[in-house]
Formats: sequence, structure tokens, C-alpha cells
Amino acid sequence: MSSLIFNEKTMLDGNIFKFEQRLHSHMNKYVENGAILTIYFSQDPNSSTVDRGLQDIEELFGHKAPLRYNEIRDFPLYGFDKANPENTDEQQIEDINVNGSCTILPSSIIPKPMDFFIVKHLKMDAIFEVTNVKYDSMKPDGYYQIDYRLHSTTKETIEKIRKQTLKVKYTDLDAIGSDRNPIIDEEDFILRGKIIQMVNVMISNYRAMFYNELHNCFLYYDHSIGGYIFDMCGNEFISKHSLMNYENCSSVIVLNSKITDKQFPIRYMNSVYSWLELGAPDRLLRKFEYLLDDAKCYPHSSFYRYSGDTVYVMQPLSTHEVGIVTDKHEFFDEVTFRGFMGDVEPVNEYEKLIWKFIHKTDIKMQDISLYTADVLISAVRHIDVFLYTPIIIYIIRQILNMD
Repeated sequence: MSSLIFNEKTMLDGNIFKFEQRLHSHMNKYVENGAILTIYFSQDPNSSTVDRGLQDIEELFGHKAPLRYNEIRDFPLYGFDKANPENTDEQQIEDINVNGSCTILPSSIIPKPMDFFIVKHLKMDAIFEVTNVKYDSMKPDGYYQIDYRLHSTTKETIEKIRKQTLKVKYTDLDAIGSDRNPIIDEEDFILRGKIIQMVNVMISNYRAMFYNELHNCFLYYDHSIGGYIFDMCGNEFISKHSLMNYENCSSVIVLNSKITDKQFPIRYMNSVYSWLELGAPDRLLRKFEYLLDDAKCYPHSSFYRYSGDTVYVMQPLSTHEVGIVTDKHEFFDEVTFRGFMGDVEPVNEYEKLIWKFIHKTDIKMQDISLYTADVLISAVRHIDVFLYTPIIIYIIRQILNMD
């Protein structure tokens, strides 16, 4: 008779960092009072020449100013309370003070006194100075509370700090609260935007070419066999990673499993998609042979009940089945397989990106060609386009999440 075994050590080890894990959640951006967007001038420690001991400088702005900044656009500050101006005339001079405090979320920037920011939503020219930073000493990437004061309301001051700016960076607001760095260089921000736009075009064209509304899945009509091909593992792969849905869009396609197959977990394990999810190690690269089975073998599927067309289901073969089955097909043909195994970068844009994903340990956004969508824009109905496109979109999104 089996019994439930309770291990207190496992429970404690598993729960002690639960709170810290919640810091790396997209939900932590929804804090009290929400966020306001700013242009934040963050000090560049490698270029500033402040005395680290005294932290004393002759002037903040101008020719003798030792501080250098990175301008971060669309940077969110949270918990920004109402700022009430206070009129003080201690020295018989009108002096308007505006003070307040707000919060910076983890994994974004490390604020410092003498940072500056401009609130984008204000209709007046105003630049605020960070006067004090309270660090969360328990976590290296915890929250920061900053105190600020209104420094100036003149355009000249803003122009002066911009002359001390080394780089312009942008904030990827979708990355706030995640493990990905939300602060990216201007050229990378522009490139990321172009890549995301290209992926959306790929998704739109792939849907138009291969989505079957009756069966709620993607099908490819193969004239050589006189019927449609359904990739059951590809269907699971697309569904699991939401590959044919636009990011942050309500127009989604929700795929179901379509067929009931007790061997499906093993089939998926033998598929190219399982290999990709492992990181595409070259030692496990093979042609990923598969069998085409008539969908009539699945009486509970919509292919059997509603369609008058012939549908064939792709069944990936294991390595020991490859030598037994004769009527098999290859996901990667001989030429493509040898190209992936070689040291020379392929010419085809799809194969080139897959080759880089296999061989490059430092793959980055710059490795993604902006011509990758051309084959879909040209509406080329080929089985390689049908099979490779979900793989390409998966690889692109993996790369974007790395940067």
C-alpha cells in the first residue's frame, strides 16, 4: 500500500525563494498608483569623473561638469504621488519647492543621487533631480525608492544635460518584471521593432496560406499524394508556444489536440520540435524521419467525421524505427541535413537561421535577417515553408528573449 511521504527539507527549499520569484513576474508592474513614463537620465559610471570618496562636483551642468548620462526614454516610475509645490521665502526670496518619492522596479536600472528625469505627461518644461535612494538590502535586484525634487523649469537646463548624454536607450515595457533586460540601445530597439513587425507578417501570411477553419488547424495540400498533410507534433508545438498568435493581441487561434493517440508523447519526443526545445544540440541532429498515416485511423477526429478530403497525419519515427520502415519521409532532406552539419553557413534564409541556432553559442538579434519573411510574402506554397515556419518563429522569439 502506497503512502504520501512528506519531506520538510524539500518544502523549505522549495518555498524559501518564492517571494523573490514573484519579483521576476510581469504582475509586479501593477503596483499602487500605476506607472508614469519618463525620460530618465542615468549616470554612466564608466564615463563620469566624480570623486568616489567625496562625491563632490563643481557644477552639475556645463563645461566643468564631470557627470555623463545615458538617456533612457519611456522609463516607468511607480507610486508617483501628487507633487504639491511649497512656497518658501526664508531668505525674503520667492522659492518654490516640489518634492516627492516614487519607486523603481527590480531588474531595470540602479538609480543614484544626481540622476535626473523628465515626466513626459507634464505640459511644462520641468526636470527633476534624484536626491536620495533607498536600497532594498535583502535582494541585489529588489525595489528602489527614490526621493526627488524639482530642479529646473527651463529649456536651457534640459539642453545642457542632453549635451552630457552619451547614449540614447529605450525601455521595452513588455520586459518590465521579467528576466530580460528592459533597457536596450536605440539601434537595438529599432531592430527589435522591425523583427517583431516581420514576425507578425509571417504569422499573418502563414495563417492565410495554411489555416483550415473547419478543422481549426494548419494543413498543407500535397499534390504528389493527392491529400492534406497534418503535422500532429507541429500542432502541439504551435499551441504550446503560441507561435501563430501575435504578441499582445486579442485575435488568437486556440488549437486543440485534434487526434487521440496513446503514442503521442513518444512521437513528440522523437520529433524535431523536442530537439529544438532542448536547444538544438548538434549531437542529436538527424533527418527526423516520419510516416504518413491516413487520418481515417482516428475515428474521433474531425478529419474522419467532417471532411471529404484525404488527410494524412505525420508520425515521427524513432531512430530504431527508421531502419525498419520503408515508406518514410524526411523532415530534413539529405542536402539540408549535410548543410546543417557543415561549417559553411547556408544561403537559404530559413536554413541559415536554423544553422546559426545550432552552431552559434552567442546568437543575437543581429543574426536575424529582415528578409526572412520574403518567402511567405511571396506566398510560396511548399512543404518546407509549411514545416519550417513555426520553427523559424520559435527561434526568433527565443533570440529576442535572450537579449
